[in-house]
Amino acid sequence: MMQDFQKQADAGVIKVARKEAKPLTTDSKTVQKQKTNLESLVMRKVTYKVQDKDYELNAKDLITSASYKGGQLTFDTSKLANQIKDINAKQATLGKSFNFKTTGGSEITVQDGSYGWKISEAKAKKTLLAALQANKASVNAKADIYGTGFYDTGTGYDVTAANGIGDTYAEVSISQQMAWFYKNGTLITSLPVVTGNVSDGSSTPIGVHYIGYKQSPTVLRGVHSDGSSYASPVRYWAPFTVDGCGFHDASWRHNWSGSAYLNDGSNGCVNIRPSSMATVFGALEQGEPVIVHN
Repeated sequence: MMQDFQKQADAGVIKVARKEAKPLTTDSKTVQKQKTNLESLVMRKVTYKVQDKDYELNAKDLITSASYKGGQLTFDTSKLANQIKDINAKQATLGKSFNFKTTGGSEITVQDGSYGWKISEAKAKKTLLAALQANKASVNAKADIYGTGFYDTGTGYDVTAANGIGDTYAEVSISQQMAWFYKNGTLITSLPVVTGNVSDGSSTPIGVHYIGYKQSPTVLRGVHSDGSSYASPVRYWAPFTVDGCGFHDASWRHNWSGSAYLNDGSNGCVNIRPSSMATVFGALEQGEPVIVHN
């Protein structure tokens, strides 16, 4: 065959034989095989493990129809998408308000911030369909979650205590100008701080954030509210927002009064005395929640 092709190519003319593809019929072997596969598939079920809860999902309840084209099966998974929405409503934390008990004992609700996780409907569909087709008994949702901020893979999925915040976290009170640092439920340290300058609109953002990373030493660079730039060397740096708010020592600060934040606060960060920052830095963990409230 290749010799004939080469002769035609050398002659400058290539003859292509016409061959019509026969359409599949309902009684063809291919269709019957796929029908058998589908009949087996709709009888299957898979357990979707989401944190400490198990969801038993039946294929017949999630796949409403299927089509076969180009050698591929395509499923209508609209009901599956609704199931993921329901699970997110019950358990996901990203974009939701957090109920939080402050160190002082008050029960408050904190909104905003980047801490949390949510199941991606697109990822979950692929995971669950693949599991059903492979007849797996269970799959974990952890590979299907996403988040915002420093990590697009989400934060806090393995935490179920205290409404998803857990017992390792940092708490900052704007009105009290205090911060508390907990690890495994134990208070490591508490100390006065100076937060963002209220008068020029640089207040430290309220919300449930998380530690993106830790760096020591480094130089913090940015722009003041008046437009001038700054470069401030610090020994310890632990940011909790992607736009540059975090915990750091402030050797240049002289005003540490409880009202300094009103007119002489930071550019949004939580300033800590140099003598205390090493302890704070050691207590903080990458990914741990930071609750900033009034």
